[in-house]
Amino acid sequence: MFTEAVAISVRRSAPSSPSVIRGKGCFLYDEQGKSFLDMSGGSGAANLGYQRDDLVEVLKRQSELLIHTGWNIDNPQRHEVVAKLEGLVPYAQASVFGAVTGAEAIEVALKIARAATGRQGVVYFHNSFHGKTQGALSVTSNRGFRKHLAGGDSLQLTALALDYDADQDPALAALWREQLAEDLRQAQQANCLPAALIIEPIQAAEGMYPVPLELLEAIVELGRTFGVITIFDEIYTGFGRTGTPFFSNPQLLPDLLVLGKALGNGLPISAVVGRPELVDCLGYAEHSSTFTQMPLACAVASKVLDIYHQEQPWQWAASNGAYLRQALEGLGAQDARVVNVRGRGMMLAFDFEGQGQGADVLALRNRLLEHGVIVRTGGRNPATVKLTPPLSISQQEIQAFMQTLQGVCRSL
Repeated sequence: MFTEAVAISVRRSAPSSPSVIRGKGCFLYDEQGKSFLDMSGGSGAANLGYQRDDLVEVLKRQSELLIHTGWNIDNPQRHEVVAKLEGLVPYAQASVFGAVTGAEAIEVALKIARAATGRQGVVYFHNSFHGKTQGALSVTSNRGFRKHLAGGDSLQLTALALDYDADQDPALAALWREQLAEDLRQAQQANCLPAALIIEPIQAAEGMYPVPLELLEAIVELGRTFGVITIFDEIYTGFGRTGTPFFSNPQLLPDLLVLGKALGNGLPISAVVGRPELVDCLGYAEHSSTFTQMPLACAVASKVLDIYHQEQPWQWAASNGAYLRQALEGLGAQDARVVNVRGRGMMLAFDFEGQGQGADVLALRNRLLEHGVIVRTGGRNPATVKLTPPLSISQQEIQAFMQTLQGVCRSL
């Protein structure tokens, strides 16, 4: 038996989850053999599902050869990952800076922007989430997370509001663009332009809110106009989750693209990608960590990238995501508590608006768990249910989820 101290430590990170020992496809299993359909997809990292045979084989083979060397010793798997990643991202020419976690990659991107411009300030946006390490936390808006942020007043940070209705009204988009342009003009006149503008194309942690395309286009355009580095945080949206390889594309191309999560399909590996003259502003040892591009993670990521190139799982996300969204909207037509279905591809959410000011959605989550379904909840609206299953989920599995969800809704 584990001690109470161990139990308390575990509950800090997993207060209401099952304890699982194995997985396969979209399912996790506990010690008693009970199955759980994971509609969170390993927090959006398991795009290709759990324990995919060819990935397990690569992991086994590499673990017998070499697991870890340290960041300053090269290995051929690094070169494979970089070459394959450069062939997948939307840049004509790209350079890759490797990291371990998404939050670390955000910090690398901020360092690159500051090194390239010689400026310190960063503009981020309301409802943003870029990680919980100190640097990444500095551009995360959630006050509950920011309460332990050190030196926040001295970091030259600016948080701007987003107009989520701008995709419905071109006039609103034009007004928002002009306000951002005016803010940057004033900063330029005062000789205090920021180093970077950073944004998530879909704000995941706060509830899967897509940023209107017109606003993203304005950010990229104005960044170029004023010489401010634009950073798209595609840690969640990257590698097909939204129905395309990346949210970024040749017509919507930020200066830097931050990737993580699904790059290793569960192993810790991340990257910052962008134009070589920009990414290469950071020299040798200006950023590193012990496990950067370790052989085991790189070997698996290399195979993951092969699968992305060959199988194009963003097509699964587009078709099955539309299928799931239609089913959720159908449920909303029957149950008035299911509202505000939103998202893109296999990155969806809805709000379960009962009478309990958040208690109803917790009851929904717990009842789903009793019936073998894992979902994540919360965000800027506590009633939000977030759905990011593996892209490999089948329509039959989606149907099973919807039947369970409908049954649970009827029981509450």
